[in-house]
Amino acid sequence: MINDRDTPRKMERVSRNQVETNERFYKIPKALFENEFYADMKLETKMAYAILHDRFLLSIKNNWIDKKGDVYLIYKNSDLQTILSVGEKKVISLKKELADFGLLEEERQGLNKPNRLYVGNINVDFEVIHRASPLGDKELSKRQARNCQNDRSRTSKTTAQEQSKRQSSETNLSETETNSFDEDEVNNNNNSKNSQQSFIAIGKIIQINPELRSVVQSLIPDLLLNEPQQAEIVVRALDRGYHFLTTELEKGNSVLTLQKQLQGVAAIKQFLLSVGYKQVDYMHDHLIDISQYGKYFTSGFENRLKIAITTSQSVSGF
Repeated sequence: MINDRDTPRKMERVSRNQVETNERFYKIPKALFENEFYADMKLETKMAYAILHDRFLLSIKNNWIDKKGDVYLIYKNSDLQTILSVGEKKVISLKKELADFGLLEEERQGLNKPNRLYVGNINVDFEVIHRASPLGDKELSKRQARNCQNDRSRTSKTTAQEQSKRQSSETNLSETETNSFDEDEVNNNNNSKNSQQSFIAIGKIIQINPELRSVVQSLIPDLLLNEPQQAEIVVRALDRGYHFLTTELEKGNSVLTLQKQLQGVAAIKQFLLSVGYKQVDYMHDHLIDISQYGKYFTSGFENRLKIAITTSQSVSGF
């Protein structure tokens, strides 16, 4: 017997009338695909978010609004299983991932009552990491980016030298060479001066907060040597992150409190390292412009910290 699914079906194009009237779609926020923090989220989890978010109209209609004014959903796992064509374990896994990203909270209402689901807002402030091609050519790593920049620098210098040679027959050769040398010397002196200032700034930060020394040495040893100005931006972000975590711990944050029980006095430093490694690993695979390293580390790292202290994912990750 031939299954209907095995029979090719002629495609029917969407008409204007369908678009304007009876076509219904789930809306998936672009931020889930474009913003770097959500890059590791599974595609089916993003789809689950769209399905849950689509239920808000029904919630408003049923007046499912709590005393704080927050809208909640009533959506059984079995309903999600049916619409996604997956099993219960898969649905539980998808909901857990949404919770880990701060996009879903579930509250129990008591015996024989369905749980309330609260859907979180997408954070659209995360910046998109620039890619070599919008359609997905493989991204350059940090080392490749540095090599690429060096190649461009060498090419630029070679071109300048060739141009200088061509002009030598029309201009004074010694004057041309002297001007070129002076320009390079000024640039090199400026870069050296800026690098020295960055090293001094990093030293002062670590002197004030010695806990950062091992964190910095573990996370960005190459950056310290090759790009001290970018390293300074990263160290400042780590310093702010350390003080942020310390403050949250003093306020009684449950995730950090548990971490301190497990790790003792090294809790904050280990937490900082864990989140920092995740950001560094992600940037290693996606960032193509080393001059943007500090900026993107700061943005992603700070957002990862805020999410990490709201879930138990980071604790189990140690």
